[in-house]
Amino acid sequence: MPLVDPESVSVVLGRRTNAPLVSRPLRGGARSLEALGQAVCGALHASDADSLMRLCVTDEEFRDILWREFPQSRPVTGLQWEDGWRVLDVRLRSGTRAVSQELGGHVYEFLRFEADSIADYRNFRLHSRLTMVVRDDAGQVQRWNWLRAVVERKGRFKIYSTRD
Repeated sequence: MPLVDPESVSVVLGRRTNAPLVSRPLRGGARSLEALGQAVCGALHASDADSLMRLCVTDEEFRDILWREFPQSRPVTGLQWEDGWRVLDVRLRSGTRAVSQELGGHVYEFLRFEADSIADYRNFRLHSRLTMVVRDDAGQVQRWNWLRAVVERKGRFKIYSTRD
């Protein structure tokens, strides 16, 4: 007998429509996309992967704010937030470490973010398929795709996903 999935339309929509409203804020991060871009540039200048990780969503934020709105959290999938977090945490840790090693130690001027997609959820907004445009210390404009997504909630911006 096939499983009954009353929320199957959430896969098409890209979000669950019955997600509860949450009050928990994002902690840390930055007050704007521009400020987040500047903070990322500062962390890269210092070659500081830990500072980059502090700009990323935490496990509690993922669990309490983000997970319950994603289609993967539907009961029919059998997945728990920990399953999603394990994948995301590895991606964030390896991504921030790799980019610190690859790009760290240089001065970068943040110019802008370009987003291919902005999705509104009940409790947050997700800026996806990002390109971060910077000027390096040799004056050359660089376009980075390692920072894949940023979450926005009530005037706070944090890294949601990186290239791993």
